[in-house]
Amino acid sequence: MKRTQLITTADLSKEEVDFLMEEGGKMRNQRTDDLKGLVCATLFFEPSTRTRLSFESAIHRLGGSVITIADSKSTSMKKGETLEDTIRVIEKYADIIIMRHPEAGSAERAAKVTQKPLINAGDGGNEHPTQALLDLYTIKRELGRLDNLQAGFGFDPKHSRTIRSLAFMLTHYKNNEFTFVCPESLVPKEDMLNNLEGRGATFNIAHNLDDYPKFDLFYANRLQEERFADHDEFEALRKKFVITRKLAESSQTKVLNPLPRIDEIMIDVDDLEQAAYFRQVENGLYMRMALLKYLATSYYQ
Repeated sequence: MKRTQLITTADLSKEEVDFLMEEGGKMRNQRTDDLKGLVCATLFFEPSTRTRLSFESAIHRLGGSVITIADSKSTSMKKGETLEDTIRVIEKYADIIIMRHPEAGSAERAAKVTQKPLINAGDGGNEHPTQALLDLYTIKRELGRLDNLQAGFGFDPKHSRTIRSLAFMLTHYKNNEFTFVCPESLVPKEDMLNNLEGRGATFNIAHNLDDYPKFDLFYANRLQEERFADHDEFEALRKKFVITRKLAESSQTKVLNPLPRIDEIMIDVDDLEQAAYFRQVENGLYMRMALLKYLATSYYQ
């Protein structure tokens, strides 16, 4: 298998996903020279803690070096330079490019102007494929399987790129049923549901947490304040759906969250075995190490 860019979840075959999860397992507590001599550019035109730092840590643990942009206002894009020209410039300085951008479709635009390894670290409300990879790896470690799952997703599937990407990637596996738990105004977009239907997925939409105990896993994501056009709507909805300790203790449902956690999971859930989200954070480092090694090996060897 060879791949040099990761733009959407659709790019990855099931065989590649399984390979990367196996490689991620091998990366636990490892230091290697797989990126020795390679310069990696981390371009974060939108705020990030876990994705940016886990990628940069992964690069260092693989023996590479990092150049970074953490704010678009510090670049010539502030002066009106296009994204395409920015990428054309940066590819002259870097061997691998990792980019987060607030505009849906920006990763695809960047990929059209460079042949260098390029990773989409989140493009607006569209996709976040590396998050989906680490989410799958976490589910496999926590539950021992990726088939025959009852998976709950809440609480903003309309705006959440992480819910979108994970649901798409789970369609590689058999007999999974998805339930999107959300207010009526935040149901998944039609294109997402059409995509899932085209992949043969089974899904439901619920407007409360009554079925929570039936889930094998519940993927909770904050309401995406930055995606709301109406701030009043965000404020009205933000505390209507919450996983409390009492709810979490009602079943063995594993609770995942790409973080940051705002209102959607109470802090007193954290010490329960069901709470997998900080283990999920650690898994992101190993999966991003595996992905970087895979792309670099495909392109440079």
